Amino acid sequence: MINSKWYHNVVTFTIGWVISLLLWRLIRIDALKGYLDILKLEFSSFNFIVFIIIVSLFAGLIFGSVQFYNEHITDKKSSFGFLIIKAVISHFLIMLILYTLLFLGIKFTSFNSINFSDYIQNPLILINLLYSLIINTIIVIVLYLNKLFGKGNLFKLFTGKFYHPKEELRAFMFLDLQDSTKIAENLGHINYSQFIQDCFHDLSVFENSKAEVYQYVGDEAVLTWEMKKTEKLPSIIANFYLFKERLASKHNYYKKKYGVLPIFKAGMHIGLVTVVEVGSIKREIAYHGDTINIASRIQSQCNIFEEDFLVSSTIVKYMRSEDEFVFIEQQELVLRGKKDSTLIYSVTK
Repeated sequence: MINSKWYHNVVTFTIGWVISLLLWRLIRIDALKGYLDILKLEFSSFNFIVFIIIVSLFAGLIFGSVQFYNEHITDKKSSFGFLIIKAVISHFLIMLILYTLLFLGIKFTSFNSINFSDYIQNPLILINLLYSLIINTIIVIVLYLNKLFGKGNLFKLFTGKFYHPKEELRAFMFLDLQDSTKIAENLGHINYSQFIQDCFHDLSVFENSKAEVYQYVGDEAVLTWEMKKTEKLPSIIANFYLFKERLASKHNYYKKKYGVLPIFKAGMHIGLVTVVEVGSIKREIAYHGDTINIASRIQSQCNIFEEDFLVSSTIVKYMRSEDEFVFIEQQELVLRGKKDSTLIYSVTK
């Protein structure tokens, strides 16, 4: 199966390069003619389109893969600026390698006596190298901004998709740290903040189900999923247990550094919400509706029922009988702030 992150990076770089080459066509058509001359092809609309497609696919594959590799070997807790600088440097080094290979190809296929120094100082090569670096820098910044705003939110804000309120079917999961007050008192503010930072870093396991982080509120994380297909619910629930396993696998790390192993409890509900772009000082995508409130209230019942994971009856209705989870009916409650009762189930694997 193709890795979705790798595929997303490759597609993003391919689209970016298609756009950049179209702009290059407008501002420096002679440069493209020069490349076609090297390939001994006549300049025509057809050859131009083929050239753009081949170069864009090649660039997307190479630089998308480089970016994917960067994201996996780099500590995700590194600063935003460091991540961008490191990515740009790696892309620049790859470009130098590619231009070196191009030089060798020209030298040995045309038996040209040109030396590398003259080649790399050629204005055409320098301008194209600089332009390529600028394009990749812009794409890298866009990728990291997309992560900063939340996956997909940058595009939504840019296009104004939710400038006018719209309804969506969404699932919400509230994850809350158990005994957070006691842990904060024992660790102190700075260490506690680092502790929460480590915990939320491990939420990366939810990326498998295409989770969006709606909010971080103190020691609580709110995750959401657009439910165009409710078939993804089993994978979402499975990710909660993957998260628990991830924390358990780092038992020695957390115990040694903080003296405590984090335990999170979750509440989940699904339903219609209103999505709208809000704010002037700071713009963001906001969700409104009872679905969010019910999910939050369900999570607050975890300690009462002494359960790690509680869901609404609506979630259970969407699940298939052959799924690997067992749902045990707990109680029908009138949650705080609600008139109608909500039937709550605990989840076991």
